[in-house]
Amino acid sequence: MLDTYLRQLSSDDPAQRREAIVALANSRDPAALKPLAATFKNDPDPALRELALKAGRYVRQYAPEEPGSEAEIAARDRDLARKLLDAATTYHLEGDKGRAVDSLGKALSLNPALQKEPFVANLVMSLTNMSVADAVPLLTHPDRRRALVEKVGDKRTVHRQAHGKGAETATWDNVAIDFLLYALVVALSLAAIFVFTLETIRELIDTAPSTTITSEDLDVFFDASVVALFVLGAFYGIYSALTLALQGAAIHVVAACLFGGDGTLVYLYRRLVPFQTYVMLAFALLFVGLALTGSASGFWLTIPLIMLAGSFVALYLLSKLVGEVYQFGAGTGCLVILLGGVLMAVVAVLGNWALADLLSGMLGGLS
Repeated sequence: MLDTYLRQLSSDDPAQRREAIVALANSRDPAALKPLAATFKNDPDPALRELALKAGRYVRQYAPEEPGSEAEIAARDRDLARKLLDAATTYHLEGDKGRAVDSLGKALSLNPALQKEPFVANLVMSLTNMSVADAVPLLTHPDRRRALVEKVGDKRTVHRQAHGKGAETATWDNVAIDFLLYALVVALSLAAIFVFTLETIRELIDTAPSTTITSEDLDVFFDASVVALFVLGAFYGIYSALTLALQGAAIHVVAACLFGGDGTLVYLYRRLVPFQTYVMLAFALLFVGLALTGSASGFWLTIPLIMLAGSFVALYLLSKLVGEVYQFGAGTGCLVILLGGVLMAVVAVLGNWALADLLSGMLGGLS
C-alpha cells in the first residue's frame, strides 16, 4: 500500500498527490519521510509543498524512535530542537535563509540525531548547498554558523534566541517575579542577620578593650529602630535588585557585543536572579548559624574566611551559568563577568561626572 502512495506522488493530478501526502502522513511510517521531503523540495504546487512539510513533521512526531537516536537526548533539548527545526522550515518557506540556517544549526546542536532524518538532511543541503557531512560541523559551531548565516543571508541580522535549561520559561513576567522575590529575600536576610547577631555584637562590644558604645546603647538603638530596620531592609532589597539588573545588563552587553555570545537578556535574568537569590539565602543562613553557635571572636574570624571561599565558589558557578546562557565555556563566562564589572564602573564614573557637571552648571546659573 505504501508503494502505491509513493507512485501517486508523481501523478500529474494535484488531487492525487494531495491524497498520497495525507495517506503517507496517516501511515506514520518513517519510510515516508524521504519521499515527503522530496515532495516538499520539488512539487510545483506551493500548497502541496507546505502540506508535505506538515506531513513530515507529523510522521517524525509519531514515528517510533530508533535505539541510540533521539532517545539518548534530554527531553527538554529534544523538544526545543523540534521547535527550532519547525522555525527553520518556516523561515525557509518565507525565503529567509539567514534565520533558517541559524535555527537549523541550533536544532542540530541540541539534537545531532536529527541529521539522520531525510527531511532534515534535504533541508541542510538545500540551505547550504553542501553535503550533510560537510555542513553539520559548520552549522553546530557558533562562530562558523554565524559566518554561514552572513554568507547565505546577505549579512541579515539574526534575532537571538534563548536555548538551554529553563529557556521556555524565559519571559519578562517571570523575570519580574524573580526580581521581587530577590528583593524580598535580601530585605528579610538583612533583618534576620541583624536580629540574630545582636547577642554576638553585644559580646564583642563587652569584650572590646575600649569602645564608646555599650550593650545598653545597643538595646536602646534596637528597640527604637525596629520599624527603621525593616524600612532599611526594604530599601536595601530594592537597591540590590536594581544593582543586579544593571549587572545583568552589563554582562549581556559584553557577552553579546564583545564575545558574540548567542543568548538573550531575559534568559540571562531568568537564570541569574534565582541563582543570586539562593546565594543570598546561603550566606544569610551561614551568617546567622555561626552567630548562634560560636563566640564573638570566633565569629568575626570565621566569617571573612568563609565569605572569601564562598565568593570563589559563587564566581565559578556564575561563570558556568553565563557560559551556558551564551554558549561558551566557564572561562569566557568569568572574563565576561569581570569585564561587565569594569563596564559598570566606567558607566558609574561617567554618570557621576555628568551629574556633577550638571549640578555645577545649575548652581552657577543660580548665582
